[in-house]
Amino acid sequence: MRFQSPLRYPGGKASLSGLLEDTIDLNNLRGTSYYEPFAGGAGAALTLLERGVVSELFLNDLDARVFAFWRATINQTSQMIERTMSVPLTIKEWKKQRAICRTPSRHSQIDVGFAAFYMNRCNRSGILTGAGPIGGLKQSGKWRLDVRFYRESLAERLDSIGRNRNRIFVSRLDSIEFLKTALPRGLKRRKAFVYLDPPYVVKGQRLYLNAYDQQDHARLASYLCKQNILPWFMSYDDTPLVRELYKKNTLSTLTIDYKLHQKRSAEELIITPPGLATPSSCRIAGQDRQLVSVA
Repeated sequence: MRFQSPLRYPGGKASLSGLLEDTIDLNNLRGTSYYEPFAGGAGAALTLLERGVVSELFLNDLDARVFAFWRATINQTSQMIERTMSVPLTIKEWKKQRAICRTPSRHSQIDVGFAAFYMNRCNRSGILTGAGPIGGLKQSGKWRLDVRFYRESLAERLDSIGRNRNRIFVSRLDSIEFLKTALPRGLKRRKAFVYLDPPYVVKGQRLYLNAYDQQDHARLASYLCKQNILPWFMSYDDTPLVRELYKKNTLSTLTIDYKLHQKRSAEELIITPPGLATPSSCRIAGQDRQLVSVA
C-alpha cells in the first residue's frame, strides 16, 4: 500500500516527494534522518519513509490539535482505527467534534487528535476551524461531509503509521526551537535533511492557527541563513518578502497543482542553501516540471 497521509492539507506537499528524493540522492544523503518543523499532514515525509529514502522522521507542529493527532495515531493506533471505522458521519457528530477542536485543553489527547482528524476529513479544504462541513450544515450541496472519509483506506493509513511508531517522532515546539533541539550537534548536521514548508505569507492568517507575521518569517530566515553545513530544502509562496529574505540562497520557481476543494495551479518558490545540489526538473502528478532559476 502507498504510505499516504491520513490528513488533507491546503497546499500539502506530498507531490514534492520525488523532488525531495532526487535532492537527497544528489547530495548522498539516502538513509538520512528527516526533520520537518511544519509537519501538517507530512505527506512527503511518509512517502520518503515508505520508499526507504530516509530512515526516520522527526515531525513538529505547533498546532495542539495536529500534534495530538500524530501522538494519538502513533501511541493509540488501535483506538484511532476503531473510532475511524465506527464514528457517525453526520452533522450532529460534526458539531460534537467541532466543539472538541475548539477547546483542545479541555479534552484528552486522543479525543483532540481524533476530532482534528474528523474535521480535517469532513471540512471544506481540510481546514480545522473557520470552515464549514463539505455540503454545508444543511447537507444540500453536491457532496456530503462523508465524501472524503474513506473508512477502510484511512484505517490502513493509520495502521501504517502505528507500525512505524519506532521511526516517527513528534513534537510541538516553535520551529526554530525544534531545529535547535532535534538536530544533531556539530558536523553530524551534514548528514541530516530538513524540509520546511512554512505558513504562507499571503492568506496565512486564514489557513493556519499559528500563522506567521513578517517578523516570524524574518526570524526563521535569519536562523536558516546562518546554518552553513545543514542541508535544508524549503517551499514557500512566491512573494517579494520571501525573495528578499532569502536572496543570498538558491531560488527557483516550480508550478504545483493543488486539488483540495477546486483544482488550481500555483507558483511555489523553492529555496535551498548555496552548495546543496538540486535537480533541474521533477515529475509531479505524472507531469514533467522544470525548476526555473530566479535571477
